[in-house]
Amino acid sequence: MKRRSLLSSFKYAFNGMSHALKTQRNMKIHFVTAVAVVLVSLLLKLEVDEFLWIFLAITLVIVSETFNSFFEEFLDFVSPQYHEAVKHMKDMAAGSVLTASIFAITVAIIIFGKRFGFDLSVYASSVLFAYLFFVFIISIFIKDGKNKDKNDKPKKF
Repeated sequence: MKRRSLLSSFKYAFNGMSHALKTQRNMKIHFVTAVAVVLVSLLLKLEVDEFLWIFLAITLVIVSETFNSFFEEFLDFVSPQYHEAVKHMKDMAAGSVLTASIFAITVAIIIFGKRFGFDLSVYASSVLFAYLFFVFIISIFIKDGKNKDKNDKPKKF
């Protein structure tokens, strides 16, 4: 196998991100939102630690969406017919994007709220906690789209 140059590796990486941006609607939304958030961050002259949290949140969302897009394309390629297992895999990947996005919104509310004189950290953190709690509760009571077994009792794990 031929070794590729470092420059070629970067070229392939940029091609992959370019493909995701050109073909994935949600990636476009994430990129536009990221640019807007960075511009607002620059206008507000955020501190270094605040920028790091913003960039971490943006990176987490972009990476999650990239993996989600990869899994969707890969699973469609290897399994063109509908399979319940493939649906679950895609749903889990999409769930990671949702979780990353809620984290990013939480970070933005805390940092931008502080910049406008509001301490919203407790409220923003409660949104993240409520989301995680909601997912946990739903996972307990709903199994495969059904919430009861044939004896009309909640399903157990």
